[in-house]
Amino acid sequence: MWQCFLDIVDLISKVAQTAIAGIGLWLAWKTFIKEEEQDTTEVESVPSPQGEIADLKIFETSNQTTWLKKKTNGIECHIDERRKGKVGGHKWTLSPQQVKTILETGDIYVSPGYKIRTGLLSIGSHTNWLYSKKLFPEPSGLHHKVIEILKAVNA
Repeated sequence: MWQCFLDIVDLISKVAQTAIAGIGLWLAWKTFIKEEEQDTTEVESVPSPQGEIADLKIFETSNQTTWLKKKTNGIECHIDERRKGKVGGHKWTLSPQQVKTILETGDIYVSPGYKIRTGLLSIGSHTNWLYSKKLFPEPSGLHHKVIEILKAVNA
């Protein structure tokens, strides 16, 4: 009888250990490895002129690509959305005056964060946009490229 009780307790403890390990593995995957996606709410409908140059791809997954594009009206952020039922397109615009202010104040921040694949990019009031570490392994590389595209607006 006593041995049967010990066997049941041992079985319950092994099941609990396995469940805890599985939950820990799932949380690690969700926190560190899972592909992230940009939020695609608040879409503005703005026509896109053709023939633009100096597009900067900052984020890419199998479902999304985020671009900074130099346009005649400043810098625009666009998301190419490949998820069914989600809307991509134009997200925001920085006017040439806003670009000038951002360059003067240095209001560009790149945070690599703790995630394996993504970090965060903030340009002026447009904060916490995902960037892909596979495209920019070093935060300073992305910072430099963002400054280059911003300077191209005032050139």
